[in-house]
Amino acid sequence: MTMDVASIKLSDLLHHPDDLDKIPALKLEYTRKKSAVDSQLRSGLKEQLEVTQAGMHGITDGQRTVQLIKEEMMKIDKLCAEAQNMIKDFPNINLVSQTHRNFTAVETMRRNLVDFNERLTKVEGLLEEDDRDEDNMANLLAIHYELTQLRNIRDDAMEQILRADDAGLQGTLEDYFARLDDTIDWFDEHIGKVAMNLIEVVVQGNSSLVVRLAVVIEAEEKSDKRVMALQEALKDHKEMAARFKSITDGAKSTRGYKEKFLMAIKLKAEGDIEGTKQAFLEDPSKLEKSLRWFFNDLNAVKQGMVPLMPKKWKILKTYGKIYHQLMHDFLIGMIDDPDTNE
Repeated sequence: MTMDVASIKLSDLLHHPDDLDKIPALKLEYTRKKSAVDSQLRSGLKEQLEVTQAGMHGITDGQRTVQLIKEEMMKIDKLCAEAQNMIKDFPNINLVSQTHRNFTAVETMRRNLVDFNERLTKVEGLLEEDDRDEDNMANLLAIHYELTQLRNIRDDAMEQILRADDAGLQGTLEDYFARLDDTIDWFDEHIGKVAMNLIEVVVQGNSSLVVRLAVVIEAEEKSDKRVMALQEALKDHKEMAARFKSITDGAKSTRGYKEKFLMAIKLKAEGDIEGTKQAFLEDPSKLEKSLRWFFNDLNAVKQGMVPLMPKKWKILKTYGKIYHQLMHDFLIGMIDDPDTNE
């Protein structure tokens, strides 16, 4: 019996004097149901208590672990301080060590600056090769890797000059690195071309180019997240950044390739929407035909692009959101446009 049946009032069951004979049976029935409900409540309460206790044990263990770590860190700090006092020439040793690190950093920077133009020339050669083979752009990953290294060299050098506060030398370095910006723009044009024609690339079955583009965009996305996290972490701890330079190596600012990629998707769809509108104005009967690209694109993304892109991007949902918003704006615009209502 269900709980609804069990909740029937006794007055509904005892209409006649003869129904009094049913009381013992009803009592047994309700007693049995009460026992079942009590058992369920006890079981549920037991489970909740176990979950609560497990959570409390977890919190206690976590607090204990944090306390142990804190105590160990204090011990290490104490041992470090004692060791420095025990070593008579520790300040001199530390100075020599720092000098060696600085010398190594300077030598690395010198070598990077000497080789900079030669490496940049090689990148330009790879870009020229891809210009001649825009359907494949086989050098996309190699170009991106080398440009990333050259960008980091440029950013590190400029950061050092800014600290030195030497306007003359800063201008010299800016002139020295000017060619890099042109090469970056050249590379960005290649990325933009692939992104704008990505649906066509997928339809043609050029999976390798799709993957290369995704690898570049994902790497830049990770770099941007790292930069933003580092900027937030070091916002009030500039001295930490100075002491631990290794954590500030790499890109110094966000580059926004993921946002540019999404913008390319939108711009391409906007162009197609505009073409659809013009086709409709010329011949309204061909509206359905002129909108086929919309559904074909989404199907191409689902069938050919989803397996090739990072899952976290949810690329089909991303395309769907952009396309549906543009279609919504298009239809509303058609309704409001006097040219389409004549």
